[in-house]
Amino acid sequence: MKAGTKLTLVAGVGAGYVLGARAGREQYDKIVAAVRKVADAPAVRQTANVLQVQAFEITKNTAAKGRDAVGHVVETVRHRGDHGEDGDESHVVGADRSNGVVGASGSPGAKPGR
Repeated sequence: MKAGTKLTLVAGVGAGYVLGARAGREQYDKIVAAVRKVADAPAVRQTANVLQVQAFEITKNTAAKGRDAVGHVVETVRHRGDHGEDGDESHVVGADRSNGVVGASGSPGAKPGR
């Protein structure tokens, strides 16, 4: 169902609701029956099913791409955290190359909180 068709259907249902409420319960019931008849039409049901399948596929594919992107980011951050961008930790201020501890004061070997 195209966006324009969907918008027309929603506008029609909204107008039907307002007119039905003003005309009384009998008219409202007629409008509801007409809407249900349209909604139960095979062509409408088939279109709704196709849209549902397409939405599911889009969601599934988007979720898979998102998981892949997050996994890539996590691996990149993990790799950079382990090795720095160039694989050398010498660019880290206060890096103690003997045991991998980076001091809070920026001096080699300084322990955090001391």
